[in-house]
Amino acid sequence: MGDLRQPHPEALLLFPMEIPPTLQLGIELITTTLYRQMAMSVNVPYKWSFIDQPKDGEIYLVYHRGGPLTDGLMYLEQEHRSMVPKQGHSPDIECFEARQGFIPGQDNQAFRIRRRFHIVRPPGNHNLFLVHYSRSQQPVPVAAHLHQNIRNYPLPGLPHINIFVAGPRTGQMVHDDEARQLLADTQARAPEAFHHQQHPGAPGYAGVAQDLSAQTSIMRELERKKRAMAPPQARRDDEDSPDEDSAVSVRTLALSRYKRNHELMEEVFQRAAFGIRKADQPLEDSLPPLTLESINEKLAIAQKDVAELERKAAERQRIRDEKEQGADVMMVS
Repeated sequence: MGDLRQPHPEALLLFPMEIPPTLQLGIELITTTLYRQMAMSVNVPYKWSFIDQPKDGEIYLVYHRGGPLTDGLMYLEQEHRSMVPKQGHSPDIECFEARQGFIPGQDNQAFRIRRRFHIVRPPGNHNLFLVHYSRSQQPVPVAAHLHQNIRNYPLPGLPHINIFVAGPRTGQMVHDDEARQLLADTQARAPEAFHHQQHPGAPGYAGVAQDLSAQTSIMRELERKKRAMAPPQARRDDEDSPDEDSAVSVRTLALSRYKRNHELMEEVFQRAAFGIRKADQPLEDSLPPLTLESINEKLAIAQKDVAELERKAAERQRIRDEKEQGADVMMVS
């Protein structure tokens, strides 16, 4: 991806397609709009701008790569995520909802709600969002100490730069004149894509999904050709550590790996053969002390064992001698 650095920390990349405000946003309208946004983002660039103190019902199409989305509102609740209930063959859509929002210094009650929607399945561009603002039926009073400016006014001017966020021109910058011409050409080719009904049916986004699928196939084919033309990269061993410096010689690296693996296998076989090593076993502190009587008893037992062994050895020698004498007599006779 090319250069998408923000000219201002609170600036956002907004899609130029305007959608009429509505307080009720159905799953079909969300799906249709997101499919159209994904399809047209390949040919139409986004413009740097601000979302500032939006009104109820306003809808924005945003390219957002994460982090806080600053819109001039303060929210009393943390943003939480959930999945939108599916209808029929609609895609899996994720919703990020922030409730109890208010404009500092203007609203005495927190009643504003912001919802961000994007498609997670089938795979697409997860950074493309539909942002919708509505109001809660249960406003919450705002304490006086919370009325603090979260944004410096007046907002600064932004450069007249438009940026592609998808397609083969991703990251490329164009100026307003070229962006307006691209937008006009896209509107001329598909004027219905820029007009929304309040309750579009499923066939309304089926055609857009088909176009998006065709464009996705083209992009995958281009990526495949790029990979085929790129020089082959050296295969990275699965055992390679990311912190191993490429400046280390092959011999040193191989020696260190051999030593590491040998120590590991020695540890494995040592424990498999002998269990816990004696060094790891606790010492026995309950051994009885040595005395003269115990030493004499052990000595007597040892002498008795030695005498028994000598007796057995003499018996074996006697039997061996008798066998030898018998063999000699047979040979003489």
